[in-house]
Amino acid sequence: MKTINSWDDLSHYGIVPLTGEACGLMYRILFDVTARGKKVLEKAFDVSELRLRESWNRGTDDDPHVGSIMLAREVLPFVAIFALLEDGCPEVLLTKEGGLIGTERRDSAEDVERFKQFHAADLDVRFASSQTVMVDLDRKGEFGVLKAS
Repeated sequence: MKTINSWDDLSHYGIVPLTGEACGLMYRILFDVTARGKKVLEKAFDVSELRLRESWNRGTDDDPHVGSIMLAREVLPFVAIFALLEDGCPEVLLTKEGGLIGTERRDSAEDVERFKQFHAADLDVRFASSQTVMVDLDRKGEFGVLKAS
């Protein structure tokens, strides 16, 4: 399972936090974005081409920064959900504290179910990619997950 609990955790997904001082209102956080991060943001905001401002740092030769953006603090869960889904997590669980847990295809169904049962009081919302389908397997109102291949 993968987790995202803070803006720093999004660096792995190409959305690199820089500072909260760039916004005149001190409300938004400035990020540099790699091509991977740009793809996550385009998916999250449902835009075909996100026009970013010039990046502040160059990144690495293997993963250069392609631009920058300022995001409000409240969009962390929103962006993180798409980062985890775009990274191949079949489902993402939002905790009541605002953290996110992405299940991975290599996680056994038993381990995921045990995790959900153990943390049931802490889990708030479940998000799934379009590759995951909830179905009533035995038509008794109990839903299982079928994963498209």
